Amino acid sequence: MDRLRDVVRAGRRLYLPVQDWAIGLFGKVARRGNYIRERIEGDDPLRDASRAAIYVHFDRGGIVHDYVVHQLCELVGAGYRVTFVSNAPRLPVESRSRVQPLCKELIWRFNIGYDFGAYKDGIALIADLKRLDSLVLMNDSVYGPFWDLQDTLGKIDESTTDFWGIVDSFENRYHIQTFFMVFLPNALRSTVFKNFWSDLPYINHRMWVIRNAEVKLTQILQDAQLKAGVLAPYGAVAATARERLARQVPPGSEHGAFERFRAQIMKEGVVNPTQFFWDVLITDYACPFIKRDLLTSNPNDVPGTSLWPQVIVAHSEYDVSMIARHLER
Repeated sequence: MDRLRDVVRAGRRLYLPVQDWAIGLFGKVARRGNYIRERIEGDDPLRDASRAAIYVHFDRGGIVHDYVVHQLCELVGAGYRVTFVSNAPRLPVESRSRVQPLCKELIWRFNIGYDFGAYKDGIALIADLKRLDSLVLMNDSVYGPFWDLQDTLGKIDESTTDFWGIVDSFENRYHIQTFFMVFLPNALRSTVFKNFWSDLPYINHRMWVIRNAEVKLTQILQDAQLKAGVLAPYGAVAATARERLARQVPPGSEHGAFERFRAQIMKEGVVNPTQFFWDVLITDYACPFIKRDLLTSNPNDVPGTSLWPQVIVAHSEYDVSMIARHLER
């Protein structure tokens, strides 16, 4: 019986690597095409900028919402020359006209490879990565920024940082979450960064992308002795959240759900900080974003998320009606 258990455990350990290898092989063999439907010239307001951003958009109707326009304006205001990459099934004229004044160009592509496929195609269109002082990868899965993006980016210590993000996570090994990442010259000029993107296959499998793209990107850069940094380190954020939860009295209507949530956090297990610690990130760490799916579906049943407007308004001048309008649609 013990030997059988050992065999089962060994099989489980091998399953994901074998599955990932097979899926990756499929991508490399079967998906070698060009998934760009159309390239559309933008007004390119920062033609000579030494900073670039790849912004990834997806909306089933191809709508460019107000919160997205705000994000593009913030990137331009921070000095970033933006390539807008849309994975939407359609990209109507109205959407194009909202984006063109703010961007170098618009790339409309098939949704193959999800955000990482879009990042890959956007990066490939940058003529010379090595001349850049900074590259931002960002997608529309977050609302914000709630404060001036340039001020947030000013918190990066470039003397000790080669790549940077808003939050890090220990789910599926340590990594910086890729809804917003910044790469500085040492990373941009590295062979591992170049090879990661050139070798990355186009895969439409969510967990494969998390393990082999999002997590792997941080891992290979660290293995190459490149230094990571984040605005809100997981350990500090989790400690602040636990301290707050220990003394918090839940409302009567949510007592049961709150106690279950508190017990889960107090176990000191690894959780997704953008979901479980969303309010602490905003109030204590000036995190400029909140995840969209936290408000649309709340996948982890985190209590208190209905208070998001009050939390944001109490700490910033961000127009929360942009979020409300998107949620209504």
